[in-house]
Amino acid sequence: MPVQIKGVFFDAGDTLFKVKESVGAQYSRFAKKYGIDVDPELLNQRFKEVFKQSPPLAFPGKRGAELKRLEKEWWYHLVRAVFDDIRFPRFDALFEELFHFFMGPEGWSLFPETKDLLGRLHRKGYHLGIVSNFDSRIDEVCRSLEIRDYFQSVTFSSEEGVAKPSPEIFKRALKKAALSPEESVYVGDSPHHDIEGAREIGMRVFLVDRSGRYAEERNVPRLSSLNGLLDYLEKNTSPPG
Repeated sequence: MPVQIKGVFFDAGDTLFKVKESVGAQYSRFAKKYGIDVDPELLNQRFKEVFKQSPPLAFPGKRGAELKRLEKEWWYHLVRAVFDDIRFPRFDALFEELFHFFMGPEGWSLFPETKDLLGRLHRKGYHLGIVSNFDSRIDEVCRSLEIRDYFQSVTFSSEEGVAKPSPEIFKRALKKAALSPEESVYVGDSPHHDIEGAREIGMRVFLVDRSGRYAEERNVPRLSSLNGLLDYLEKNTSPPG
């Protein structure tokens, strides 16, 4: 008898939606408003380097205004480091614009299949959840992209105080949903951050690999788009009920 899957959990950025253009392009465009002309590719490369070196976006035990203050401070230091030796007197104003810009739909775009897939899974009765290394803006981002109502749970690192790939954040997401790992699948785009922790606690995992960059990852099912997930579930599992 096929295994029954009751919950489907997703990473957010680069799985359900992505930054429009690139982070570097967005930063460069805003910098021009303040009289600074800087190469988008340079900023994009710096962003990747700084982001990789930054501490986890996670603040144990913090809630409310204090959590939001720490989130904003984390991003302030990151953006400041991205611009590095590029100094200008109105950096704080630039940062405020960027921080609020990435709260709304102008900075993000859904992958073409995202909304249709979520709708189909929702109608079939799956518990849908997000598990993401994100800050508290994730709720507003999802609302602005018109996908928030599909999700019964959203678990994000800054509030939980623990970030992927730690198995703990996946355990907390399952606890919220009252589901076991065996009843759940997790879908993400990073072998390290998404697949390792979810697999460690026994969740079925799927790696989103739209560009084929992870062809060497042969020990995990790879999806060229999210549509492949529904195909797998329909052929290999029984729906919730």
